[in-house]
Amino acid sequence: MYQGLETGVEGRQEVETADEITVKEQVAEVMAKFAHTVRSNSKKHGSLTPGEMLTLLAKDLPESIHKAVRTRMPNDAAYRDIKTIMTSSRQTFFYSLAHMSATDAEAKGRIEEMKHIIAEKIRRDSRVTISLTPLNAIYALWPEMRTVKICSIMNEMQAQECYRDVQTVSACSGALYLYSDRHITDKYAVLLARTAVNDTCTTIAHTVREESRIYPRPINITAFTSQVFGIPHASLEPCIVRVLNHPEFTDIRKLIHPETQAVYLYSNQYMKEDHAFSVMKWLEETPSKRNASLF
Repeated sequence: MYQGLETGVEGRQEVETADEITVKEQVAEVMAKFAHTVRSNSKKHGSLTPGEMLTLLAKDLPESIHKAVRTRMPNDAAYRDIKTIMTSSRQTFFYSLAHMSATDAEAKGRIEEMKHIIAEKIRRDSRVTISLTPLNAIYALWPEMRTVKICSIMNEMQAQECYRDVQTVSACSGALYLYSDRHITDKYAVLLARTAVNDTCTTIAHTVREESRIYPRPINITAFTSQVFGIPHASLEPCIVRVLNHPEFTDIRKLIHPETQAVYLYSNQYMKEDHAFSVMKWLEETPSKRNASLF
């Protein structure tokens, strides 16, 4: 009986030893993969590797593996060329000293910090004020820098996973705006871009066409007095008249509900009158659906 207990203890020790070997193998594998990625990025692309890449490589492994990698790698002779750099916003990046100098890494770190600042401004505008960020507002962050350089940095951001939420939208004037799709939907961004141009007639016509093309459905003109469009009630009717009489907007047609007298607009490029009328009747009978798609 005593011998049997002793054998059980020895068995557990063997299992523990096997587990330790497995952990070492996993740590070694993650370190090797991470070092290969860092060196490849430094050599082939001349770029830093974000610290998140280490987390990604070990995402399915226990936290103990993560800690072991972070602890052992800096002290492993095989990875002495792997260096870290931390930006002022406390982002951590890695590079290989065998393929990139410390001076170059610091310069690239400053660019990564610029990307972070750009993204945070756009996200803050989208989240706090629910507004688009004009491209000129980004240029204004570094007035001493050439705009072409800032555009180049923003183009790099489009290929980085951590900035995938940063999107662009163009107004009909050609002006470019930015927003974060974490806080503003693509459709809402388009509406904001239209209103930013401050061309009321064009905004109304384009919105009517989009509603008729996508859903398709006519739109109640009261939607244009919402905060998104900001057209005062007193100015709405004259604006509608100008749209209906404008030579560029001949496809925009008006409907009046026979009972509620509600006024709707639709585009005959995308909807026939009888279809638009039947949808209008349904919308008037279902008030909650009238402008739901706009936002």
